[in-house]
Amino acid sequence: MLSGVWSPVDLARGAPDEGDALRRAERFGEAASQTGLDLDGLDDSALQVVGLACRSAPYLATLLTRDPHRLVRVAADPYLRREKSREVLVDELDRAVAGVTSGTELRAALRRIRADELVRLGVRELELGLDTEVGRELARLADACFDAAIAFHDAELRARYGAPIYVDDDGVSREATLSVIGMGKLGGEELNFSSDVDVIYVYSSDQGEVGGLSLHEYFAKLCTQITSALSEVTEDDVVFRVDLRLRPEGAKGAIASSLDSLERYYETFGRPWERQAWIKARPCAGDRALGAEIMATLRPFVFPRLISPTVIDDVRELNRRIKRELVRSGGFDVKNGEGGIREIEFFAQALQLIHSGKRPQLRRRGTLAALDALLFTGLVGDDEHLALYRAYRWLRHVEHVLQLEAGLQTQIVPEDDLARVRLAKRLGYPTDVAFAIELFKHTSAVSRLFATLGDATDDHADVAPIVRGELSEDDETAALVRLRFRDVTAARAELARARRNPGSPFAPGSTERATRLGATLLAEIAASADPDQALRFLGDLIARRGAAWTVWRLLDENPPLVRLLGSLFGASAYLARTLIDTPELIDLLVEIGLTPPTRTVAQITADLDARVATVDRDDPEAVWSAVAEVKNGHVLRVGLADFGGALDPLAVCLELTAIAEACLDRALSIVEAQLAPRYGAPPANAKLAVLALGKLGGRELGYAADLDVVFVYTGAEEDMEWFSRCAQRLLGALRQRTPRGRLYEVDTRLRPSGTQGLLVTSLAGWRRYHQDDARMWERQALTKLRAVAGDRALGAEVERLAQETVYGATPADPRAVADEITRMRIRIERELGGGSDLKTGSGGVMDVEFAAQYLQLVHGHAHPELRTTATEGALRAAAACGIAPPREIELLDQGYRFLRKIEHRLRVVHDQPIHRLPEARDELDKLARRSGFPDGSVLLEHVERWQREIRGAYLRLLGA
Repeated sequence: MLSGVWSPVDLARGAPDEGDALRRAERFGEAASQTGLDLDGLDDSALQVVGLACRSAPYLATLLTRDPHRLVRVAADPYLRREKSREVLVDELDRAVAGVTSGTELRAALRRIRADELVRLGVRELELGLDTEVGRELARLADACFDAAIAFHDAELRARYGAPIYVDDDGVSREATLSVIGMGKLGGEELNFSSDVDVIYVYSSDQGEVGGLSLHEYFAKLCTQITSALSEVTEDDVVFRVDLRLRPEGAKGAIASSLDSLERYYETFGRPWERQAWIKARPCAGDRALGAEIMATLRPFVFPRLISPTVIDDVRELNRRIKRELVRSGGFDVKNGEGGIREIEFFAQALQLIHSGKRPQLRRRGTLAALDALLFTGLVGDDEHLALYRAYRWLRHVEHVLQLEAGLQTQIVPEDDLARVRLAKRLGYPTDVAFAIELFKHTSAVSRLFATLGDATDDHADVAPIVRGELSEDDETAALVRLRFRDVTAARAELARARRNPGSPFAPGSTERATRLGATLLAEIAASADPDQALRFLGDLIARRGAAWTVWRLLDENPPLVRLLGSLFGASAYLARTLIDTPELIDLLVEIGLTPPTRTVAQITADLDARVATVDRDDPEAVWSAVAEVKNGHVLRVGLADFGGALDPLAVCLELTAIAEACLDRALSIVEAQLAPRYGAPPANAKLAVLALGKLGGRELGYAADLDVVFVYTGAEEDMEWFSRCAQRLLGALRQRTPRGRLYEVDTRLRPSGTQGLLVTSLAGWRRYHQDDARMWERQALTKLRAVAGDRALGAEVERLAQETVYGATPADPRAVADEITRMRIRIERELGGGSDLKTGSGGVMDVEFAAQYLQLVHGHAHPELRTTATEGALRAAAACGIAPPREIELLDQGYRFLRKIEHRLRVVHDQPIHRLPEARDELDKLARRSGFPDGSVLLEHVERWQREIRGAYLRLLGA
């Protein structure tokens, strides 16, 4: 197949049913010949697509045979091996429907692009992508199709009746609009290949009319046409089957509701199952502003602060009712069967219903995102999370492969022996028995966990003897092995250390209550991602505070906190070390879960001021420990939000940058105040500014990143000594290790003349150096310059000078800039990179940064939009200005986000300042799980592919 020569026999070889695969390949070949497609001209990508379809997904083979040129389109799609963004998909669909003049033409165009996308996504599901990506992309396809249908049919109705107008509460006439609320798997962006799309149509208001129609009549017509455009069965199949049964009053209700009537319905008649359904609700098409208003209006209904005590019973009854209403057709139902997909979804939703009213970070639509949020609020344990996470992804993949058999809406594992063997082989199992064993493993785990909803806390009686030290050496060793400890000798040593610490729950002679807490702690540690690591950190924590600490009472009263502590200690060496450095933060874990995940610099600064005000300002250690404590608390907040899915990779960067800025600014104020009694203050007209460069300047900091800064002052020459002393004191304060850990490592090597230059530079010296002596790499570095502390007016002046230096009075020579950047990039890669380095290696983060900076240096003179310090902002500006191919920019943007996410996870999981993936398989698997991948090999494959694609885009942009 990889020879580039058309051969049906080669395409079918190794298929679960070689005879069927061969017949499908031959049928495709006949159809291709009839349409003039040159089979011998197919490239390896096209042969891979058609081979996968014929061997493993007969429905895809059928779609290709209907339109053989579809194979060429799909194989040439740059998103065959990576996720297609919403913007790209919308652009493609807009071009596909451009010029349609009738509903028939619209239906044909939508079905054509849907078929192309199903083939692309089908092969991504089978081999070239991730199941989670495929679910999101299918949801985006549905969103875009709804938008296209709305645009076409609304234009038709407006041409006939005029624009729908309503009068708002203030008497102002406004245009009425429609919002499509995606529910279920569409809302959660978890669609499968044969999903219905559950939606609720909502329009602005009933207070108006148009062309003799009430607004309700107008929008009922519009929604009927939209539904038909997507659901009507034609010779090209359907786009999506639209299911409206979740609307108010179900099948008996109006097809569309006004916002007011929707609110009245749920206030008056909203039932528990409807509240549960709205957890996944998402404005997916139509007027997004109206969609946001709908979500805000219904938030008190969906997430009440006080909930019914029967929530768990309601969820269980809904699950039983669904099972009763199923049409039994033989075979196991992977969606609705016992231990199936629905029980995983209902498990997560039951806990969301109970806790989301007071914990906003639990308001996650997707099932996997909800499970992550539940884990990092301590509501599920690490072992529970892992079992449900793996089962959900595995069962979803089985569901997809079942549906790719014939394009039918099925979730039933066939009873027929031959069909079941064929399914097993398509899933990669040698026999149907091996498949059945895996199915039982996942469904029994799910069923067992679903049955525990609402159960009382386990007293862990089997673990208590270990805590009390009652077992013999052999029995304790055996017990620890059962609890999944790998290094049992080390685990026994940690337990012995804990027992020696008076007042700890492990100490001999502890009360029954304390022993019970110790047993719970040990059980949660054993259930964590890395029990050995978690026990070491617990030992460190006990050794640090012991009997003098009141945290044991706090933990005893908050079981979710015990679970969260165990999960964190096993999942993140970085966050665990943060808690050990600042044990007081354990008290804050409860509060963190009740507050939004983001903070402004001003909010963090206020926290710093409040904490520093409580210590003796004449005690430097106490002052800097207070600053470190606040910093650690906010880093912990970000880490939990990151792990829980509440922040994307670049939002994490923004939050970490805000923390650093606030600490830097307050640290400067503290140092200035400490210097004044001994050295006085500089004259009023002498000022100091702290300028950020690198990732601090770009608001792109990662966990425990260095801060790149330079110092510029104004004033007389004799003022330099005071400012130099201030800068040195500031660096020392930030770098020192306090009882609460170190604040930051600071790098000042980007100052004029580097390490050979003065630590602080006068404004005149700064201007002179960058006008006369600055080299290309220094101009490149200045693209990131931003004032972060000290005198703001002086900082703004340095920013202006930097802009002049970088963007200049005349355009830069593109070739000269490209050559210089390329030389520097090659040198960095040779000295620091290596192929697997996520930052400096080939296709690493630095490729994206250098590509963005090249575009800024070459085009920033003519395009002010490019004059931003953020890498992503520069890329988006370049695309908007039309100075670089949008597809290349989008590739770099996606690749940058991906690599930054893996960088974040590397640091948080391993607590090491590294940019290389771990070589040990168990460590790589651990990182993969925390990054959303099934195992380390899949993660490695994705990293390597992204690095290849990033390097290619980087070279093309620079013309190298």
